[in-house]
Amino acid sequence: MKRFLPSCALLFILVIFSCKKEATKSLKVPEPSAGIFTNVGPQLTATTLQESAFAQDVSGKEYAYSVISGKPGHLVGYNMESGKIEVDLELGDADGSIAMVFTDNWLYIAANNAHLYRTRPGTNTLEDLGLVLPGQSTIMDLVAGKDGEVYGGTYPGARVFRYHPQSGFSDVGGGAVVAGESYVRSLAYQESTNKLYCGIGSHAALVVIDLATKAKKNILPSTYNRQEFVYYMGLAEGYATGDRLFAWVTSPEKRVTLIYNLNTETVEETLGTTDAHSLIKAPNSNLAYYTAENKLYSKDLNTPAQPATAITDCYEAKDMRWGKDGTLHILTKYSQVRRYNPATGQIVTVKYEVPPQPYDIQTLITGPDGRIWSSGYLAGGNAAYDPVADKVVQYAGLGQAEGMTVQGDNIYFGIYPAANFYVYDTKRPWNVSQGNPRNLGKIEGQDRPFAGASVADKGKLFFGTVPGYGKLGGALVEYTVSSGKLESYTGVVENQSVVSLLNYKGIIIGGTSISGGLGVSPSAPEAKLFAWSVDGKAKLYEITPVTKAWAITSLMLGPDEKIWGMADGTLFVFNPETKEVERTKKYYDLTGTPSHIWRNAFMLMHPNGNIYATFNSKFYKINANTLEASVLKEGVGLLAMDKQGRLYMRAAQNLWRYKP
Repeated sequence: MKRFLPSCALLFILVIFSCKKEATKSLKVPEPSAGIFTNVGPQLTATTLQESAFAQDVSGKEYAYSVISGKPGHLVGYNMESGKIEVDLELGDADGSIAMVFTDNWLYIAANNAHLYRTRPGTNTLEDLGLVLPGQSTIMDLVAGKDGEVYGGTYPGARVFRYHPQSGFSDVGGGAVVAGESYVRSLAYQESTNKLYCGIGSHAALVVIDLATKAKKNILPSTYNRQEFVYYMGLAEGYATGDRLFAWVTSPEKRVTLIYNLNTETVEETLGTTDAHSLIKAPNSNLAYYTAENKLYSKDLNTPAQPATAITDCYEAKDMRWGKDGTLHILTKYSQVRRYNPATGQIVTVKYEVPPQPYDIQTLITGPDGRIWSSGYLAGGNAAYDPVADKVVQYAGLGQAEGMTVQGDNIYFGIYPAANFYVYDTKRPWNVSQGNPRNLGKIEGQDRPFAGASVADKGKLFFGTVPGYGKLGGALVEYTVSSGKLESYTGVVENQSVVSLLNYKGIIIGGTSISGGLGVSPSAPEAKLFAWSVDGKAKLYEITPVTKAWAITSLMLGPDEKIWGMADGTLFVFNPETKEVERTKKYYDLTGTPSHIWRNAFMLMHPNGNIYATFNSKFYKINANTLEASVLKEGVGLLAMDKQGRLYMRAAQNLWRYKP
C-alpha cells in the first residue's frame, strides 16, 4: 500500500522508531535461569498491497504482480490468462516494497531494505542485486530508463541511483539531489530528452537532472515551496505540443496536482488529488487516463480548459498499460484487474485473492479489560491478546496508533498521520461505523502522538506529539472528557517534540526529543524534562537531566516515589520536590549521528521489586537499588505487563511473553 507519509507513510515508510548507527557495549551475558520466555506469535495479519505492476514473460503472457506487506513481504504473480496466482516469492528479509518497474523482460522490485531485486515474469526465482547505495535504508520509487536500465530514488539521503545489468549500481545525482533533504519520493523519466524528474521531500522541490550533463534544475514554482512533498509523478508522452508531467504536491494543509508542459516549462493547470503515477496516454488519441478520488478519468491534455471526463468508479490505480486486446488494463490497490474498452465503454473487473501476511507490532499497552492491546505498522489496525484464554482478536478500522492511553474503561488512540485521536469504550462492542471507537479530532501541524498520560481525578488526558515532515516543534495536547474538547499547547519546549509523559500527583511531567518530523535537523542541543500545571495550563519549569541527550523516551514513578527516566542510554532519578537529579546510570552511548529519536526506552516497576525495561533493542532486568542491569533477551522492544505480572514485548511481528 502506498500511503502518504506526510504519510509515511510516507513511510513510509520506514525506519522510524530508533536512530541509525546505534551501538552498545555489552552489559552482562543473559542469565541462565532468568525466567520463562514464550513466543505468543503474530498479533496482526492483513492483505496489504504496497505496490503492483503489470509484466509479461518472453512469450507475451501477461501477469499482474503485487507486493504484500508482511514479515516477510511476498511478491505474488497473477496470470491474467489462467486467472490464477502462479508466483509467490518471499522478499528476503524485507517487509515489503513501495516501487516496482518492468523493463527489458525483467521485473524489478525495490525492497524496503534498500536492496533491489529482480525476477523473470512467470518464474519462481528471485535475484537479490544488493544494496543500491551505501547509507540508504529505503527505495522510494523506480522508473525504467533506456537499454534495460532502471533509476531509483532513496531515503534518507535524497539520492538517485542507476542500475544497469552490465555495469551495476551508480550514484546519478552525486550525493543528495537537494542538499539537506531526505527523500527522493518520486521519479519520472523522459526518453526523448534523456532527463530524469525527481520529486523531493520533506521540503518540496521538483528537480530535473540532465542525465548527459548531470546538470540539475529545480522547476517547482515558488508558490509551492512551502509544501512538503512532490509525492507521485506520472508522464504522458507523445503530445505534439509537449509531454505532460503530472506532479502531486502535498502537505497536510493542501494537496494539488500540477500539470506541467515539459516543452514550454510551464504549469498549464492544476487538479485536485490524483494518483499521478498511474497516468497513461491513449495510443491513438490525445486522451490521457488517470485515477483520482476512486474514479477513472480521461482528459485531452492539449486543451487545458476542457474539464476531465469521469468514466467509472475505480480504486486507486497502481499501474496502467494498454493490453494486447486494445483495452486499457488497470491494476488497483485492492488486487483488481480492470479492462476498459474506450470504443465500447465496456468494463470487465476481475479480483485476485492474495494471502494475508503478519506485520509488525507498533504499540503495546495493557487494556482495562486485562488484555494486551497492540497496533500495527504499517497497515494499522488493532489486536487484543487475552492472557487467560490464550486468544488474540483483531479489530479493523483505525490507522497506525503511535500511542495508546487508558482511563477508566476506555482506551485512547493517537493515530498517525495528522495526529488524530480516538476513544474506545471496552464495555461496548467494537464498531467503527457506529462510533466505537469514536473520533475526538486532530491537531493541526502535528503528526505522531507517541506519549500519553491520564489525570483521572480531573477528567483529563494529555498527549505528546511529533510535528509533520520537515518541521520542528511538537505539542502537548489536553483532552477534557466532560466537554470532549482538545486543546493544543505548542512551544512548551521550543523546537522540541513531546515524546514521554507521566502524571505525578496531578502535575504532568514531560520528556522531549530534539528530533522533529522526518527530514529536518534538530536546532536544540539537548532534550528537556518539564513540568506542566494541569489547573494553571502553564509550564512550571524545565531542566536538563542528562546533558546532550537527544530524547527522554521513558518516564515512570520509581520505588522511591521519585521520577525515573531514560535519556538516550542513561537512566536518571529526578526528585520533583528539590528539582534535582539524584542518580544517573549510563548503559550505553550513542555513536554516529541519529536520523531521529522518538521512541527507545520503556520501563515498568514489577511487584517483585525489580525494574524491567526495553531499550536499544534489548530486554533488561534492573536492580532498583544498585541500578545494575542484566540483559534477558535481545532483538525486542516495547513493554506491557498483565495482571499476573507477566511481561510482554514485541520482536517484529511476534508478541513475546516473559514470566519472571
